[in-house]
Amino acid sequence: MKKFLFPLLLVLAASCTPAPSARWIEGPVGENGRAAHTLVLNNVPAGSRVWFQELFDNHAVADGPEIVHYQGTSFYIDIPEHKGAELSIPYQGRPLPRRSWAPEGFVLQQKGRKDRPMPVEYSFLEHAAVRADSSWFQPVEVGALDLIPQLKMRPFEGAPESRPDGWYRITFSGGEPVVESVGNGALYARTTLAKVDAKEGVIEDWPDFPYRGFMLDVVRDFRTPAEVKQVLDILASYKVNTLHFHLADDESWCLEIEPLPELTAFGARHALPDWELRETEALKPTANGRIGTETFYTGEAFVDLLQYAWERGIAVVPEFDTPGHSRASIRAMEAYERRTGDDSFRLQDPADSSRYWTAQDFTDNVLSVYLPSVYKFYGVVFDEVLALYSRAGVPLKAIHIGGDEVPSGAWSGRDPAAMKEQFVSGMLDLAEARGIRLAGWLELSQHLTPATEERLKKNLYFLNLWNPATADLPGAYSVANAGFPVVLSNVSNAYLDLSYDNGAGEIGLEWGGFVDERTSFALQPWNLYASVRWNKAWEPQDVSRAAEGKTPLLHPENILGVEACLWSENLRSQENAMYQMLPKALGIFERGWNAAPYWPTDAAFKADFRHFYSIISAKEMPEWDSKGYTYKKRRNCVSLQDKTNELCE
Repeated sequence: MKKFLFPLLLVLAASCTPAPSARWIEGPVGENGRAAHTLVLNNVPAGSRVWFQELFDNHAVADGPEIVHYQGTSFYIDIPEHKGAELSIPYQGRPLPRRSWAPEGFVLQQKGRKDRPMPVEYSFLEHAAVRADSSWFQPVEVGALDLIPQLKMRPFEGAPESRPDGWYRITFSGGEPVVESVGNGALYARTTLAKVDAKEGVIEDWPDFPYRGFMLDVVRDFRTPAEVKQVLDILASYKVNTLHFHLADDESWCLEIEPLPELTAFGARHALPDWELRETEALKPTANGRIGTETFYTGEAFVDLLQYAWERGIAVVPEFDTPGHSRASIRAMEAYERRTGDDSFRLQDPADSSRYWTAQDFTDNVLSVYLPSVYKFYGVVFDEVLALYSRAGVPLKAIHIGGDEVPSGAWSGRDPAAMKEQFVSGMLDLAEARGIRLAGWLELSQHLTPATEERLKKNLYFLNLWNPATADLPGAYSVANAGFPVVLSNVSNAYLDLSYDNGAGEIGLEWGGFVDERTSFALQPWNLYASVRWNKAWEPQDVSRAAEGKTPLLHPENILGVEACLWSENLRSQENAMYQMLPKALGIFERGWNAAPYWPTDAAFKADFRHFYSIISAKEMPEWDSKGYTYKKRRNCVSLQDKTNELCE
């Protein structure tokens, strides 16, 4: 009897032990600009290790165990011998811009035991938000033909043969409406007919830009196939024709590539490093801190998404970010080499002694572009992507290869310009041999020899111009003037992951300012420098002379369109994604269809925006409510009868 009693007593004792937990206390900001936060760990055993995730911080601990940076958003604390159930760690850290930036994803690690997520309690300070004049949200009357994107309601001025893809005309004459169209115009006509109620008259409409895009990052916070389809339904309802699908970065590789199973078996799984800080079974957690998760699309699921998108008039451009932002693929191919002994897909030279620190706090994410194995690897990736599109029966417009944010210090001992040249030339070799076009971020086009630059222009589908709309060199107009095809995705207007404002309950980043419904609507493709109408404190800016002394647009034909971008470092759910997307994305969708707003005065802009937002409020929001969408709601504090100027927030 005793031999069974002792193990039972151990189990009972363990079950009575208080569970490990954490408490994070926000502290005031000192004269040095740092905040005096406190992390309290409860019931953590000596000799254990506590991990957590936090965006972009370095922690200076005055007294207690060190907070050690691992990679990216991951930090850990080795727990020393301590008395009592509570371990308090005061430290100097970044002031908290919003509550969503607090440390998260706490996990207890002990040798020989399963890693255990820890609950965390937060104590926040109160902060006053800086908000814009919300009287702009006074509603105005909207008509039966008001929808988004707004109808042109005028005849096409060019010859019939010059009508763009997407042109349509609907003639109402009491019976079934008659539709004429070009390309996807029939699809857009059906979308319009589902939203308007007309008996007589003619609607003629067309998009100003051939490229109307939305970039979805599923790497930092994964969206399931069902969630992606929900996003696609929204895009289709606003006549968006391209999903720029960000599938691979430092934090995950999200597409199955059958010949290289480690890309998803390792690169799409997340777990803590082992006790020796090695990632031998999976990648470290992303910013959301989740462990034991898989974040990828099987080939079958991806084919289904391609077909679903194409049926709705949406082409999918997949992105695999290179040669920086490549940590997931680098680590996955190391796992492949451990399993097979085959080093012919090696992506990083073990002898590379480079020292760098990326904008996202990684020190190990750059491809060794001088290795032939890098191009063998991407040859396989390109071939598999081509095969998936062929199975889906849809065209592959391009493969986006990123090209952005290679940190200073990469490729130590080698000429960075020569490495850039070798990389772009190598990727062009792969693309041209397969009849594939490339796309990339602005940096892809920089620091190339004239010959390679011309070769890239001939192959390129587009460059995303991400810099603020106020920037000149290297700005969108200078790049377009140089002959590169450009998609405007300026952070100041089109980065939906930026917070609506600095309210404590908002989510999102702010490095490029704040983006809300007004800032997205304010984008002016043909007057780009006047697109930023407020500073970060929401103070109005004089845009009337914004273009003075800056590069004019000499080749407007090289501006292909616009794109809204939803990065996911600060997202934690589909609800978060929808909130950041709606309604602010609609300003970019509007500008893709109607590229040339006429705002000779600030009053003209305000009147135009009030009409635009009134359409959203009267027609779109009830539809979103019926579908259960999460979105940013603002009270209509001023009724159509009561014209008093009250705040809406």
